[in-house]
Amino acid sequence: MNIFEMNSARNDRDFCSAQINRRSTVVEVFSRMVKGKDLQGIDRRLANRSVNFIKNLAVKAKTGDLSAASEINNIRRIMIEPEVMEEIKLLSFFGTYKNLAYGESIEMEVYSTDGEKSRMQALNGDVVFPAMVRKKYPITSEVISGGFACDYRAVSLGDMMHENECVQQIRTDIRNKAAKYVIEKIYQRIKEATGVKYSVEASGITKTALDNVIKNIRRFGKVSIIGDYSVISQVNDLAPFTSANPKFTGLSDVAMDEIRKTGLLNFYNGCAVLEMPNAFDINHVIDGDAGKNFATILPEGLLFVIPNGVNSPVQTFTRGGLTSFTGGDIATGQILSRFDLEIAADIAKGREYKIGIIKDTNLN
Repeated sequence: MNIFEMNSARNDRDFCSAQINRRSTVVEVFSRMVKGKDLQGIDRRLANRSVNFIKNLAVKAKTGDLSAASEINNIRRIMIEPEVMEEIKLLSFFGTYKNLAYGESIEMEVYSTDGEKSRMQALNGDVVFPAMVRKKYPITSEVISGGFACDYRAVSLGDMMHENECVQQIRTDIRNKAAKYVIEKIYQRIKEATGVKYSVEASGITKTALDNVIKNIRRFGKVSIIGDYSVISQVNDLAPFTSANPKFTGLSDVAMDEIRKTGLLNFYNGCAVLEMPNAFDINHVIDGDAGKNFATILPEGLLFVIPNGVNSPVQTFTRGGLTSFTGGDIATGQILSRFDLEIAADIAKGREYKIGIIKDTNLN
C-alpha cells in the first residue's frame, strides 16, 4: 500500500507552466503516446519538440525533481479530465447531475408546496390553494482520490505501456468510488427516513416485493430498475410467459433473445432494467460459503427502483473538475501522482418515498 504524505503534497498547478492547456501540442502528443497512436496530422517539428520535452521532464523527475514530476502530472490531468468527467455524468441515471465551478456552493434545490390543500372553486367566491415554493439548503461534499507510483524511467525512454495502464486505472478507480459514494448516500438517507418509504429486505428478489415497489414508484412517472448483476439477473426469473396451452409456461422468444445476448432482460413490466458496472476490489479478499473470493467495490445486494430524469429526488454534484498532486511515498521514496475530485450527493429532504429499494439479505 502506498502512503501519500500530505505534508509533502504539491498542487501541480502551482508549479506548472500556465501556457500548457487542452489545446497545447504537448498534451495531444502525450495523449497519443499513452494510447499507442501515431503522431500523424501533427506538425513534424512540433511533434518532435513535444516528445523531447516529455522525455526530458521524465529524466528530471527520475532523479527526484518534483517540479518536473508536477509538470508531467499536470499534462496527465489535462489529458484524462474530460474522459473522467464524461464517465461521472453516468451518475445521472440516479437523477440530476451538475458540475459546478470551484467558487460555487453545493446546494440541494427542492420544490415543495406551502399553504392549505386545494378545494373546488366556489361559484363567485375565492378558493384557497397551495403555492409552489423553491427551497435550497447546503450539503457536504467528499473528496475521492486515485493515484499511482510513476515509472519515469520508462517515460524517459518513450515507453508508455505502464503509463497507459495507470491512466486507465485512475479513470476506473474514480468512477467506481463516485458510484459507491452515491449509492451509499442514497441507501443511508432512505434507511434513516421516518416518513413514507418503499424499502424492502427479503431473501432474494421476489416478484411480489418488486411488483409492489414498482407499483408505488410508477406513480411518479416511468421508472428504471438498477443494480448489480447479482440482483438484476434475478429479474429474469420474474417474467413468465404462458402460452395458449395452460400446461406450458416459459419465456417469450423476445425475452429469451434478450437474455441470450446480454444475460439480462432489457425491460420488466414496462421498466428499463439497467446493470450497474461493479468491479472486483482485488485488494479485499473475503471468505464465503463457496470459498475465498474478491469483494466487489459496490454493494451487490441493493436493487433500486428510480423515476427517470427530473422526477428523481437524487441530485449529484461535482465541483471544479480534477485536481492533481505530486508527492513522495514516505515508505519507498517513490514519486506518486494523485488525482482528486470533489463530489456530493443527496436525496431531497422529504422525498425519500420517490426511491424504491429492495435489499437481498442473501448478499453482502
